[in-house]
Amino acid sequence: MKKYGYLGPKGTHCEEALNTYLGGEAITVPYQSIEKVISAVSRDHVSHGLVPLENSIEGTVNLVLDLINSDRDLRIAGEVILPISHNLLVRPGTPFDEISLIVSHPQALAQCRVYLKSHFPEAAVREVNSTAEAAQIASGGESGIAAIGSKSAAEYYGLSILEPDIQDCKENKTRFVMVSKEEAPETSRARTSVVISITDRPGGLYQILKEFALSSINLTKIESRPAKRNLGDYLFFIDLEGDYRNPIVRDCLEAIEDMAASFRVLGSYPVWEDTASNDKYTGKTPDPVSVDEIRQNIDIIDYQIVELLARRTQMVTMIGKLKYRWDTIRDQEREKEILNRVREIAARKGVSPELMEKVYRLLFDHFVELQVRQHTGTAHPQQC
Repeated sequence: MKKYGYLGPKGTHCEEALNTYLGGEAITVPYQSIEKVISAVSRDHVSHGLVPLENSIEGTVNLVLDLINSDRDLRIAGEVILPISHNLLVRPGTPFDEISLIVSHPQALAQCRVYLKSHFPEAAVREVNSTAEAAQIASGGESGIAAIGSKSAAEYYGLSILEPDIQDCKENKTRFVMVSKEEAPETSRARTSVVISITDRPGGLYQILKEFALSSINLTKIESRPAKRNLGDYLFFIDLEGDYRNPIVRDCLEAIEDMAASFRVLGSYPVWEDTASNDKYTGKTPDPVSVDEIRQNIDIIDYQIVELLARRTQMVTMIGKLKYRWDTIRDQEREKEILNRVREIAARKGVSPELMEKVYRLLFDHFVELQVRQHTGTAHPQQC
């Protein structure tokens, strides 16, 4: 049987999420930290590891994104969304006024920040690796210690629930992801996670997002993280509806990969549906587009072509204003360099290189004429 690791010890929300995900008996192994769960998958100690990725109150667990991205053998192979109820746990008989220390996982403490400030303004707060570890400490430690944890943790460690549902937002949910070296089977109702590094140019992110829009692919999450290289270099983690093996999604991602400085599919996996709630994720494979939708996309592209040509005209005009001394307005080497590059890009994109060369020769003639009119009777500027 496959082994499944999770953030332990027993009694964590992660264990509850894993049991919900599996829906039956399996070999499960608790680990003391998120790093150890993912390391166990990387070292083949377990085949899968469940870790929290994002919470509806506190947002993304950035450590998880960084760890998955740092190991190219790892993939996201599944997800489960769990409603989270935080409870104030104490040893039986402990009253409110004796609580002097509250322990829990950093995310749990953050999700109960308003409650703690209101009810225990003088109490000390300590972060530990998990809510279940906090329950362990409260059950065996000195008097006056309370833990924030789950009902199952209270039962497992013999604690009383002094107050239930203390999270600041009652609609509190956490999304957990299954990390594995194995790829999830293709499915019609899938979510795909990718990580993209964008080249440093104006409109770089816009060009990426535009491809998703033109393909009618819905994005469910976009998160930026430092690339850990130069200050200002960022990676973009994006979740989108559809399986990357679907032709529409595949073509879109291939176009994006050509534009990106780096690109990686982290995985496609079934969308989790919370059958007990109306608040469902609606991930689905994009339907084939209609003729009207294609024409709408063509109209958008036509606008962008004109917009880019207008921008290029501005750039040429700016160069024309610079005081360079040249014997001729045409820079033949520069034109040759541009034509070679354009032909190469056209061939890669499935466009006729000959057609693109004709278009660009017409553009060259137009811009030369523009600069001649601009500089009649002056020294000739460099051609762009």
